[in-house]
Amino acid sequence: MSYVISAPEMMTSAATDLAGIESALSAAHAAAATRTTGLLAAAADEVSEAIAALFSAHGQEFQALGAQAAAFQDQFVQSLTASAGSYAHAEAANVVALKASSVQTLERDVLGVINAPLQALTERPLLGTGATGNGFAFGQQGIRQTPTTLATGFTGAGNTLLNGIFGSPADPPSTQPGTFTGTPSLLTRIENATLLKVPETFFHLPVVEDQLLTPGSPLSSLFANASNIPGLSLAFPNSPPKLVSLLLGETVQHNTYDGMDVVQITPSHPDGDYVVAIHGGGICPPLIFHWLDYSWMAHQTGATIEVPLYPSVAQGSTAGVVVPKMAGLISSEIDAHGASHVSVLGDSAGGSMALASVEYLVANSEAVPASMVLLSPVPDNSFSNPNIALVGGNWLPASLLQPLGKEWAGNLPIDNYEVSPLHGSLNGLPPTTIYAGTQDLVAPDLLVLQQEAVAQGAPISFVLANGQTHDWIFITPDGARYWPQIYQELGI
Repeated sequence: MSYVISAPEMMTSAATDLAGIESALSAAHAAAATRTTGLLAAAADEVSEAIAALFSAHGQEFQALGAQAAAFQDQFVQSLTASAGSYAHAEAANVVALKASSVQTLERDVLGVINAPLQALTERPLLGTGATGNGFAFGQQGIRQTPTTLATGFTGAGNTLLNGIFGSPADPPSTQPGTFTGTPSLLTRIENATLLKVPETFFHLPVVEDQLLTPGSPLSSLFANASNIPGLSLAFPNSPPKLVSLLLGETVQHNTYDGMDVVQITPSHPDGDYVVAIHGGGICPPLIFHWLDYSWMAHQTGATIEVPLYPSVAQGSTAGVVVPKMAGLISSEIDAHGASHVSVLGDSAGGSMALASVEYLVANSEAVPASMVLLSPVPDNSFSNPNIALVGGNWLPASLLQPLGKEWAGNLPIDNYEVSPLHGSLNGLPPTTIYAGTQDLVAPDLLVLQQEAVAQGAPISFVLANGQTHDWIFITPDGARYWPQIYQELGI
């Protein structure tokens, strides 16, 4: 039996207080709207106008979020008021039922005294046929069922509230074409609507696109060498933070493979498994998020993490040079530790390299790793799928990535599998899991890859999440809940 103890008067009072808070917040939002959504440029130059437009856009996003929060609060107040009424009604019903059961108990006791002498002689009562007992049982059943019904209804409302705040995970990996599932948390929705608007606005500025697409320009050089520039190196370090490694008891070594720097993160108690982790970016070193997640992965699983620091497109690297080199690194790990102890992890541009490198191993009849996990990988560097234009909420512009993809191709055709692994054979790949979101600009091409995987019978599973942006496993709060699942998929 489930019991719920409640004070309807307190719940009604709380609902009234919340409604008052909602009214005050709405008034504050209305007062701030005119000052935050229509900022005037400080001067007539392009930069001032862009800055004014950026902050006005943030103000509009805040007003939109405020409206969503107000609607959510209104729903909660209504649910709380309704629940208070339900509990008050149930309490009154219970009082009536208890009074009835008390009268029935007294009646049964009186009949027992009257019937006892005759029943001892004839085995039949003088008065009554058992109807009283049936009525008592019915009343008792009603008393038992009422708390359970109320608890179920309130639990449903509570789950709706919790899902609105914490979100719900996407369905487990599936090899069959499916739909996007789950819901993002409130924190992730706020991040998508505010923090990620900064890089989205930045990368869409024409001057930024021109600089990043010009080899040797100040901005492209800044990104390519960020790990060596004071200040920027905090966001783009070339190894895990020393304090993190010290706290986790991990050893960090800098090695090289075929002229490419490789950072090795060894946990305090290594178990013999190795993960080749190919970071995203393409135009920059790994982000601090990469190093934190790689370090935690080593600590949690006992696996040793190998992170190749490949040269960026701004440094003149091309798929024809980097992919065979990356495949050679994976192959050397397999030779040293055995295929069953080696797996590959890649995200964004690194996910594209990971898939292309393993396809390269298959094409050259070499052993492949035991498993592979790809997070928002780029399957086609042409970015020519017309459905990409329909993806909303993504912080990376296809207009920037298309010319970068051509630079990455070098002398190879853009549809060569080393450049765009979507066009390679999927036969012979190890078990692979791919993560994508509805606000991820690579999602349309990944849905094409999903169809190809089914057609070719490739062991590729997909996790498709609603409301998630590009590389969301690394950069959003929701990504943390998926890492234990990813560890299992990597076999570590």
